[in-house]
Amino acid sequence: MPVKSENIQAGKKSNIHPTAIISPESRIGENVSIGPYSVIGPDVDIKENTYIGPHVIIEGKTEIGPGCNLAGACSIGFPPQDINYKGENTGVKIGQNTTIREYVTIHRAVKEGFTTVGSNCFLMNYVHIGHNVQVGNNVIMANSSMLPGYVVVEDYVFISGLSTIHQHCKIGESAMVGAMTGSRLDLPPYFIADGRPAKIRGVNKVGLRRRGIKQDVRLELAKAYKLIYLSGLNTTTALETIEKELVQFAEIKKLVEFFKASKRGVVTGLSPDNEDSENEPE
Repeated sequence: MPVKSENIQAGKKSNIHPTAIISPESRIGENVSIGPYSVIGPDVDIKENTYIGPHVIIEGKTEIGPGCNLAGACSIGFPPQDINYKGENTGVKIGQNTTIREYVTIHRAVKEGFTTVGSNCFLMNYVHIGHNVQVGNNVIMANSSMLPGYVVVEDYVFISGLSTIHQHCKIGESAMVGAMTGSRLDLPPYFIADGRPAKIRGVNKVGLRRRGIKQDVRLELAKAYKLIYLSGLNTTTALETIEKELVQFAEIKKLVEFFKASKRGVVTGLSPDNEDSENEPE
């Protein structure tokens, strides 16, 4: 049974509010702060230099990486919202330096394994991450965006508010997802997806520049976008043309492989009033 915080042994210099309820079997690292009325379960491992705000509940087999910031009233490690869950000892893993704001919910996996969130992520208010979701590093999810079960989100993705996609879908690296976007198909890397159903609007130029992707790579991605979405070629022919005619930067290879490896299929619709230019301003 959980006990009052004064009855546990926490890491050196940890600051635990006396109203917090923490299992003596939990592991609390050095310089951890836990706010009023928070509840920490027995299988929870909180690494050093992490801040846990008031009214936070963390349960299940959950690991919170070092340097994380969990604001008030978020809930981590709860059982999945899946009728197939039978109490298996699954969990949640969160990387280092990730910020989780108010009322975020992250559920543990179904059957086996972990729901994972990478390092340096920023999850804003009311974000929901469902069971078995895999979120990469440097991902930003804006308010009330949702990821249902088994979704994979690669590194440097930005998901705008009130967006969601179907379970088992994948969002490629450095994609930008517009507000209120919905999709039943995978969203390709490096491009902007927007609308319901999602359509591809162009290359995520701003995100790629901020990430430090060089201009010559961005220009080749713009050419790839035109071949896939504006040339009138079918997807197979467009991908073959990309492999033959474009400079084979790592990003170009990853884009092609993303399409080829997709199990659900990749969004191929586009906005008819958008024709992305190869000559982008710096």
